[in-house]
Amino acid sequence: MNNNKKVVFLIVVVTIIHLLLSVFSSEFIGYYPNFKNVNLLSDILYDAKGEKQQTKEQNAVEQEEIAQSLPYNDFDSYVKKGTIVAFNGDTIEPALKSFNEKLMQLSQNKKVKIRIAWFGDSQIEGDFITQDLRVMLQNYFGQQSGVGFIPINSISSDFRHSAKLVTTGDVRSDNFKKSIRNSSLFFSGYSFFCNDLGVDFKDNVKKSPDQITQKWLLYGKGDTIAVRTNDTLLRFPADKEFNRVLLNSSTSNKLHCQINAGNTPLYGISSEPQSGIIVDNFSFRGITGVELKKLDAKLLAELNQSGYYDLIVFQYGVNLMYKPNDTNYKYYYRAMNPVIKKLKTHLNKSEFLLFGCSDRAFNYDGEWKTAIGIDSLITTQAKLAYDNNIPFYNLYKSMGGNGTIVKWADSLQYANKDYIHFNHRGSRVVAKMIYNAIINDYNKAVKKKSSSVSVQANSKKDIKI
Repeated sequence: MNNNKKVVFLIVVVTIIHLLLSVFSSEFIGYYPNFKNVNLLSDILYDAKGEKQQTKEQNAVEQEEIAQSLPYNDFDSYVKKGTIVAFNGDTIEPALKSFNEKLMQLSQNKKVKIRIAWFGDSQIEGDFITQDLRVMLQNYFGQQSGVGFIPINSISSDFRHSAKLVTTGDVRSDNFKKSIRNSSLFFSGYSFFCNDLGVDFKDNVKKSPDQITQKWLLYGKGDTIAVRTNDTLLRFPADKEFNRVLLNSSTSNKLHCQINAGNTPLYGISSEPQSGIIVDNFSFRGITGVELKKLDAKLLAELNQSGYYDLIVFQYGVNLMYKPNDTNYKYYYRAMNPVIKKLKTHLNKSEFLLFGCSDRAFNYDGEWKTAIGIDSLITTQAKLAYDNNIPFYNLYKSMGGNGTIVKWADSLQYANKDYIHFNHRGSRVVAKMIYNAIINDYNKAVKKKSSSVSVQANSKKDIKI
């Protein structure tokens, strides 16, 4: 092949690659948010119906009209602020029925544990938002305190205030973005391996001095593990995808132990009250939620069998808006919908709650403004909730809507100058909003139960013997 033919061949190959990327790049970014969308055919590409592909502006209009195209008229309720929407057209019914039932048991001083798994990205990193919400809920129901789950290692450990976990030893890990061993990952998106692991743990959540706190070790399937605490060596089987052993139950908020796990994946330490509300923070920087597809079905089934989690919360969105002019998030619906279905199928004893994205801004012509695609993204997220029969909380509207993040960063000092992340003050404000929404939903359940009891009492009075 002479040089001219080589040049022609190279041009043809590169053109074919570009054309393929033009057609399929939107599929890739559902799984890799940093992948840049390439479309050489934007002006000529036709869809399956023979219609010309829509522009970004047309897609934005289409997203806004999703509510009008649905067969039921209750979808529009997703725009409500300050409330958890159940999409049932009934503002009296609570959205989280089973969760509220257990909260009512707590209010009656019954000894129950309520676990919340809170999935999110860097917005909740370092226990932001969840640390304040945890304290508010534990105080409201007058129950005992505890920080919940802490991973063996975390990139946010240096600035997390609610707990401290320091390790010694050669710790290796798998995670959502780097999975070498093909091992079972926990909800945190990580699994850790170490032959001789030293753990120094401290739960910094305030509690009464006489409260007993349970410190559990969570780990996966593998070889028998050996744990040494207070000069006592104990061995534990690792025959399930999810195992937990109680290492210490005392008034102390500290734990020191040595763990020899071999090839058994370690997940973390859970510091819990004997009864009350446990909020587990599962933050993973830079993800969109699609990565949860990597959670093993067997692990989910074992967690579900014991009804381990009562409520599972998804708080994602800001990492989807990595380009200032994006308005079409259909690819995210296609990627995230099967993930939600998988989790709902294998965790059918849990209730779910999906959050809409919080406000974030870009610099448009020298001025910071709310991302132009945020309404389209939140509509897409609401449709995910609606189609999967999951309650929805509109965080964007609840915090103030358009322009809020700019105001919070520039004036109120509630957010960082990246116009994405809340600081400690802003996180506390957001936690209070969420707390109020949860308590309002709880009060609906209390009111409904009181009405039911009243009706039953009146019915008994009407019985004549």
